Amino acid sequence: MNDPRAGRRGLRRDHPGFFWGTLVLAVLLLGAAGVVASRVPRYRSETEYFNQRLTVAQRATRDSLLAAQQKRTQLAVAVLRRDMRIRSLETRKRHLAIVLDDSVLELRQGVATLRRAKLTIGADSIIKAPDGRTWRLVRPVGERKVAQKQTSPAYVVPEWVYVSRGEPVPAEGERRVPGGLGRYVLRLDDGTEIYSQPTAGPLKDLVKPGAFMAQARDLAAIFDAVGQDTPVYIY
Repeated sequence: MNDPRAGRRGLRRDHPGFFWGTLVLAVLLLGAAGVVASRVPRYRSETEYFNQRLTVAQRATRDSLLAAQQKRTQLAVAVLRRDMRIRSLETRKRHLAIVLDDSVLELRQGVATLRRAKLTIGADSIIKAPDGRTWRLVRPVGERKVAQKQTSPAYVVPEWVYVSRGEPVPAEGERRVPGGLGRYVLRLDDGTEIYSQPTAGPLKDLVKPGAFMAQARDLAAIFDAVGQDTPVYIY
């Protein structure tokens, strides 16, 4: 059998510089690791100490940064809404305009309003499931297009509806509701829905967050006047 000690002696004899250099490096690395390990508790305690001493300053800085970011976001949204209003007024094409402040849906031809429908707008919502899943449902702002028109479609009620109520989520087949989004549905190219009030399913008592609900008679008057790719300006 080979004797490891003989191999080390041969390496030391034939390559003394490499042997002793490697040995010194290993010792230095072990020593450095020991020093770092011994100082970890000290580093932690120093970090906690400085955090406690700087809490007031850090909080003020954080609040200032958050406030500035919120103001920038609000300004960007305000500018976008203004631009959408201008584009809606300038276009000569038939289009839809959703005026968020007035909660109305308008069918327009150029600057002329052909039909107006009162909307119920679903509030922005964040829904969290016990397993960590999160749904963020936010009202859109900006330019969209009509992607799909449906009449009394079967609708698979989303899982978040049951999660938001603290109820068990049924199997997908059990969540399929004929006419679950009412008689008329306009689905935009980002998935946003403009729909008439359903008479069946859990959404008959709940306005879908981030969506727009109108009375069936009002949406019926608009439904046939728009087609796929009709512009929709939301402001």
